[in-house]
Amino acid sequence: MEEAGKDTRIGAFLVANSIITQDQLNEALELQRYNKERILGEILVTQGVLTKEELIMAMEMYMMMTGIDSTHVDEWLDQDEVDLLIDKIKDKSDSKN
Repeated sequence: MEEAGKDTRIGAFLVANSIITQDQLNEALELQRYNKERILGEILVTQGVLTKEELIMAMEMYMMMTGIDSTHVDEWLDQDEVDLLIDKIKDKSDSKN
């Protein structure tokens, strides 16, 4: 698995970890260019590149590896899914200590 820092963009993270291809990312970013309100994860799910469950797992991985908080995650997921992600990350952090 590729190391990720706080400055790693989600698209680059998804490609680096073989979750999506560079072509899939490029196509999603092209669609996003014409509709700035759409979030990358939403586009990937709508295109069928990822399921919502795969997106949730990828976001969990991204948040854990980058240390990014859930500030923008709630734009893509409903509150129950965001809470579940946060709880999982807290549980993993607690078990490391």
